[in-house]
Amino acid sequence: MKKLIIVLILVILLLVPVSCTSTTPQSEEEEAPLVVLERWEIGEKWEYGQQAVWGDIMVGSEIEVRDRKVVKPYISTYNLRSREKERVLELPPDRIVYDAPAIHGDRVVWASVNRDEAEQQRSVRHSPMPNWDVFLLDIKTGEVRKLTTDDRAQVYPRIYGDTVVWLDNRHEEGYHNPRRYDVYAYDLRSNKESRITSTTSAEDRNLSISGNLVSWTDNRHADPEVNIHAGNEPDYNNEIYAYDLAANKEHRVTDYAGNDHYPAIDGNRIVWLRQSEYREADVFVYDVETGQETQVSHSSYASFRPAIHGDKIVWTDARASKGNTTNDVVEIVVDQNTGTKERREPGADIYLYDLKAQREKRLTSPLDTGFSLWVRPLIHNNFIVYMLDRQVNPITYAMRLTEK
Repeated sequence: MKKLIIVLILVILLLVPVSCTSTTPQSEEEEAPLVVLERWEIGEKWEYGQQAVWGDIMVGSEIEVRDRKVVKPYISTYNLRSREKERVLELPPDRIVYDAPAIHGDRVVWASVNRDEAEQQRSVRHSPMPNWDVFLLDIKTGEVRKLTTDDRAQVYPRIYGDTVVWLDNRHEEGYHNPRRYDVYAYDLRSNKESRITSTTSAEDRNLSISGNLVSWTDNRHADPEVNIHAGNEPDYNNEIYAYDLAANKEHRVTDYAGNDHYPAIDGNRIVWLRQSEYREADVFVYDVETGQETQVSHSSYASFRPAIHGDKIVWTDARASKGNTTNDVVEIVVDQNTGTKERREPGADIYLYDLKAQREKRLTSPLDTGFSLWVRPLIHNNFIVYMLDRQVNPITYAMRLTEK
């Protein structure tokens, strides 16, 4: 009888689930590997920026060229689900677009300047920046608004909800390389702009917004003796800063001896590139709520701007070519200890890291011609946009991931 009771107890223990803490995925859905369902080409001559995708819609700038002259510039959209492109706004032929447009919902923002003015000031050494201004387009209504009136440069606009942010050159004194900016915010409900940085130390093409959080690369702690090498020389020492629009509070995110730059935000997470050596960098992420900083990539060859949406981070990684991401360049590297010569051709791939599953995945592979440069990835929902970099006419691509 005792033996029978013991057997019954063992059977019950095996059948009843035991509550425990585990870092391994518990469901089949979580355990399933990430799958690229399809890839396709969007086309050439498509210029897009860091926050160019929202939902199924991608926004970019296009130019129509005839006899090597720009005939018409456009703001265009591309539906990643239906794969239909639409030129939503024809710009005056004498205008050029800075970097690329950004989108949130049905609104698109970009910076534009008169072409002749830009060319004239570019030809003058150490001249002030031309008068770039920020514009907003409502895709549904077709209404265009000019948001800035200052006669200095307002560039690299980003939008989230009713807030537009940009880099502003009006307080820069003298000439600096790299240029120095403030971050400004514009409330579309009150039609009021405000300066949100305390020092004119934000860096060019480094700005992101999500919800009430704005982030940028800041050089207030940088070494002025090496500022001409900003972005390449680790001793320059950039840092990542953030600003909470709701709390009206600035926050220093990083404190690292090398370069921290190219931030991107989604929700309460900030992702960026940390450069430890001239050609060594990795991707990091910071959780604003917990204050936790985490290293995402471990190749030391991450490059260009990372992007984030939800639990997924994408970036360009040159581990296949050991850091050579220079287009159309073959390097001969000599080992200083052995004198051995190594041929390095340009090459970079798109990688993805799933923060929830704690899993890394390489999303691209070399072309038949050998190494290929896959760069500038963006991610939103289950779509990724990226580019094949070439010496002439880069090609924009898209891929669709497993839908969960």
